[in-house]
Amino acid sequence: MITDADGWCKPSPGQDVDAFLDEFVASRPPLTGAEIAELRAIFRPALAQLDQRAASEATTDAA
Repeated sequence: MITDADGWCKPSPGQDVDAFLDEFVASRPPLTGAEIAELRAIFRPALAQLDQRAASEATTDAA
């Protein structure tokens, strides 16, 4: 996990989404099961969107 100076977190290059979520949750104890589920629900679509954006930029750069 990469954390910038402002405290924003993102996966390390090549880091699996589940591994990132596990690391993020572990860095913020104690969280309830409901809080963990909510964080996963928030992060999954956001990370998928970042992956799509990166793939799109790679395709554009290759052209």
